[in-house]
Amino acid sequence: MNNYILVEVIGKHVNNYLKWLLSKKIPIINLDIINYNELHLIIDYKYYNLLKKYSKTYKINIIKKYGKLRLFEIIRNNAIIIACFMPAIILLYALSHTVFSVDIMSNKKEIVDMLTKELSKYDIKKFHLKKDYHYLEKVKDNILHDNKDTLEWIEIEENGTKYIVRLVERKKSKITSEYKYQSVVASKNATIVNITAYSGEKTKQLNEYVRRGDVIISGQLTKPDGTNIYTKAKGMVTAEVWYKVNVEYPLYYQEEKLTGQSKNVISMYFIKKELPIFPYKRYKQFRKQSNILIENNYIPFKIVKEKLYEVNIKEDIYTNEEAVEKAILEAKKKLQTQNNKIIEIKKVIILSKENLNSKVKLVLFVSTIEDITEIIEIKPELTLEKVEN
Repeated sequence: MNNYILVEVIGKHVNNYLKWLLSKKIPIINLDIINYNELHLIIDYKYYNLLKKYSKTYKINIIKKYGKLRLFEIIRNNAIIIACFMPAIILLYALSHTVFSVDIMSNKKEIVDMLTKELSKYDIKKFHLKKDYHYLEKVKDNILHDNKDTLEWIEIEENGTKYIVRLVERKKSKITSEYKYQSVVASKNATIVNITAYSGEKTKQLNEYVRRGDVIISGQLTKPDGTNIYTKAKGMVTAEVWYKVNVEYPLYYQEEKLTGQSKNVISMYFIKKELPIFPYKRYKQFRKQSNILIENNYIPFKIVKEKLYEVNIKEDIYTNEEAVEKAILEAKKKLQTQNNKIIEIKKVIILSKENLNSKVKLVLFVSTIEDITEIIEIKPELTLEKVEN
């Protein structure tokens, strides 16, 4: 924002004034000769006082200002209006970027308490500022890593001024090697794709819909005379399982990577202006870690030891279509990472798409082929025979 001004020069023979300007080598951004006694020119504001030195017979007026001068003029002329509305604008901005509630979608108090504590560690709680997309992704990964025995999947969804936390608990596998008699059942609602039975009796067919707990390979066999015999059913069941997935992806992506280069510098700051004590070559892009050596509470002055870490910043701007593709890939990757029973992702259907705060928000219906084999123990029924005297 250069400080340019549009100046009006009025007087006899303005050509003589123009010759004087050229002799003084004053840079002219734009020149417009209105008539023989008037001209308009755009120059840098720092030459304005020099122009006025030759104004005994010429009238010099500033018609318009540009850059910072124009901005300051607008602020000065509208100071009262700005003073009235600025607090409201700042307050509105702060409120729109503040979290007023964190809703954890679970009926179990111990899960809610655990997640509330985990989220608080990362400053995700009521009356705190919202976090960006990449920060939330890291938080989800960290929480899943630290609670892998409890949680199978977690999603933090921004909805206005609140976060909605959705989760899937990890089901603890039962020890099956000790079962003498057992059946193979469905671990979740699904449509059967394949049944491989090594022992036991199949009770379901391919393409049949089953609910969680339905027996698929039974270890309880009924003889023609109505008596039961028991065995250790073994096998594997694969089925088509559907998931509803909420996923977001930014239209603007930035990734920061350390190069491994760093340097130590000592700088002096006065009224927030940095004055390096020893000259040094700055990195084009860097992170800074500061340690205050000297500071004065009464004078805006301090000496700081700083460590600069060079970084490479990768930036990408995506179209809506590209962001949707990236979001779908992200959803697939998360599902397969969080559920090792998934064999393949079969189909993805977009239920809804919304652009919100420079990001695309999708609701997906995802079809997977996965292993739904679960083992349950069979306890044989005792039969009592009547003994005649």
